[in-house]
Amino acid sequence: MKRDMELIREILFSIEEENPKKLSSYNEDTVKYHQALLIDAKLVEGSILPNNQISSQIPNMVIIKKLNWTGHEFLDAVRQDNVWNTIKSEFKDASIETLISVSKQLAEGWAKKKVKILLDNNEAGVD
Repeated sequence: MKRDMELIREILFSIEEENPKKLSSYNEDTVKYHQALLIDAKLVEGSILPNNQISSQIPNMVIIKKLNWTGHEFLDAVRQDNVWNTIKSEFKDASIETLISVSKQLAEGWAKKKVKILLDNNEAGVD
């Protein structure tokens, strides 16, 4: 199964809300697979009950306990649409480690630009 970053982001938002919504546009197996990826990537804490069928990539059950620190940091970075759109278009085949690093760098870059604009505006008004 191919990784779907839109679903990854939706699952993370759902976990953060502590009131997980049904991801109705995805089937249950696809959601379970992506939840397992989040555990494997160490973005969330949880348990995976593997499927006994050798050929199946889909776990029998996935239990997500909570977002961990790295998961919160990643979600905070990709919450910004400009960061998320860049990730989707420029880094769609990158590893999760790369996505975490790049999303953080992009978010920091956008924040630095905002700070510079604010400082420039303050300096312009202080004559």
